[in-house]
Amino acid sequence: MNELNQARLRYMHEVIVCGSIRGAAEKLDMSPSVISRQIQLLEKEVGLPLFERRARGLAPTEAAEMLEEFLRGYRAQHEHLEDRLHALRGMRRGRIEISLSEGMIEALMTHALAPYCQEFPDIRIGINTASVDEVVEAVRSDRVHIGLAFNPPQHPEVRVRAKQRIPVGALVRADHPLARRRRAISIKELLQHPLALMTAPYGLRRMVDMLEFTEKIHISPALTTNSLGVLRHYALSGAGVVLMADLGVTHDVANGSLVLVPIDHPVLHQAEMQLMVRLGRPLSTAAAELLRRIESRLPLFTGRI
Repeated sequence: MNELNQARLRYMHEVIVCGSIRGAAEKLDMSPSVISRQIQLLEKEVGLPLFERRARGLAPTEAAEMLEEFLRGYRAQHEHLEDRLHALRGMRRGRIEISLSEGMIEALMTHALAPYCQEFPDIRIGINTASVDEVVEAVRSDRVHIGLAFNPPQHPEVRVRAKQRIPVGALVRADHPLARRRRAISIKELLQHPLALMTAPYGLRRMVDMLEFTEKIHISPALTTNSLGVLRHYALSGAGVVLMADLGVTHDVANGSLVLVPIDHPVLHQAEMQLMVRLGRPLSTAAAELLRRIESRLPLFTGRI
């Protein structure tokens, strides 16, 4: 097979993203007939159909998915070459994308990102908070260089660079009855109080789903949210109990406003925070240096907490 035409691969990618030739043409400001013709030529190059017509548009065939994977790898290699050249000029340019669980923002900024930004002010950094499934997918699809997620599912295309267990406990206001317990509480004791939980597909909620399956129970929360901030304020209000790992509430626990009560159940002791990259992706010099600092400076991964 001859060298693949990069422009045609780009057109194919846009058709996959948009779900139609017309949508891709509008996005690229081109004629749909031009896009269609280029897709036909690409199909002739590879000798296989690239799309199947469905009720809601075009769906990529297995061949198109393989070409899409090739295009991601090509772009990653191109980015790697470009950033290596930038590194020769003293890391004066470059961009790093990070996707992470909300609870890691404070630790990341304090111990790794703020010092990094001060040292390399011309490196542009994008940070996006997301659910655990979104973080894993962003890493797998090369939308981000680095992912930090709480209790993520395993994925064969994602490499875990560092991990640490963070047990899930009952977060309550200091004057809550559970705060006076001098021992780990049972699930039965926990369920005697109104609960606030994260929504699916966040890592904290996945732990609750595992708990329900293991104990053959159904937990009906008084409040659900996709925000750790909302959970924090719920606990501070005294309205009930929040199932929470020691993430994003460090200062409240340290100053005595909130108490994180241990829960006596093995499922809730298995949760992990994981630092992830895509398996086989060559990171830029700037991204590799930030990854090294996260591994070596975050107290969570160095055992200094």
